[in-house]
Amino acid sequence: MDNLYQNRIHPPDKKIFLPSIGTWSQSWYLLDGRSQDAISLAVASGRPLLVRGLPGTGKSDLARAAAEYLERAFVYEVITARTEPQDLLWRFDAIARLADAQVKNTGVEVAKNAANPANPLHYVSPGPLWWALDWRAAELHLEKDCKTPVQRPDQSIKIHQNQEISQQDRAQKNGTVLLLDEIDKADSELPNSLLEVLANTGFRKPWSEAEIKADEGIYRPLVIITTNEDRELPPAFVRRCLVLSIVPDTDFALWIKQRARVHFRDPDKDTSMDDKRPVLSENVLNQAAEKLIKDRKASTDDGPKPGLAEYLDLLRGLQQLAKDDETEQLRWLKRVYQFAYQKQSTPN
Repeated sequence: MDNLYQNRIHPPDKKIFLPSIGTWSQSWYLLDGRSQDAISLAVASGRPLLVRGLPGTGKSDLARAAAEYLERAFVYEVITARTEPQDLLWRFDAIARLADAQVKNTGVEVAKNAANPANPLHYVSPGPLWWALDWRAAELHLEKDCKTPVQRPDQSIKIHQNQEISQQDRAQKNGTVLLLDEIDKADSELPNSLLEVLANTGFRKPWSEAEIKADEGIYRPLVIITTNEDRELPPAFVRRCLVLSIVPDTDFALWIKQRARVHFRDPDKDTSMDDKRPVLSENVLNQAAEKLIKDRKASTDDGPKPGLAEYLDLLRGLQQLAKDDETEQLRWLKRVYQFAYQKQSTPN
């Protein structure tokens, strides 16, 4: 009854094409109705969306799907144990400044437009929150003030081989989606430090009176934060977020096959000549899912069990090993599935 009620109140699932951007290759994502509603509320309320779920359930790609769903620019930062709160706002290249100061003290002549150690703004580069809040201000800072190499968001999204979309155009028209991936890897100081910035949607530019602040309305960024639950997040931080848990609301085998089908065309049903997705039969999807479910039930380790990510890895491999040959794909499946699924235990 609960699943039927959920299916009735949420919108239909959407198959979202994810264009390549930076090191992210093109892919597909099944944006279910619950996720669509969570995204809509996060945009309307201005609250960050905290996405919970086991590793490999598509939390990071949800942010990419949200960017395409809303036609926004996509900015991302993978959080590590070494990520400092300031890194999300701006970065300061102290080493470059010291080196330039030492060169200047030697009396060596430098280029007229070179960085000046007396001006700290020459060594400041925008962080991901700066880009997400005000893309134009970040570009102006690089043009006028920053004199050192910087790490910046990808400037374009590659839709097709010869077609690209400007990220800046998207940001200025519809705003941005900022992914802060795996925030549980950082110390609790980092999520706590975000509270004021996210509440005010802005911060002060260093060594300046200027404010880096999002415009009202559609330009307010959608911040999506993922966690694998490796470390408990501060309660004050969680309270200021909306929370979406990615968990199967139906039979697990059916859940993973539904998501696999957006990546692979069914040769018996998807017959459009415009559909360029690789082909995998329903039989291959079923047998690969059966082996995954069997391995999940047999696993006695405390680590993560094989899930959607492992399932998709295996299917991609089968499609490459024996393109358009179901019989050969099934032979390969028997030979190689354990390499994708059985990762927790070392065989005797």
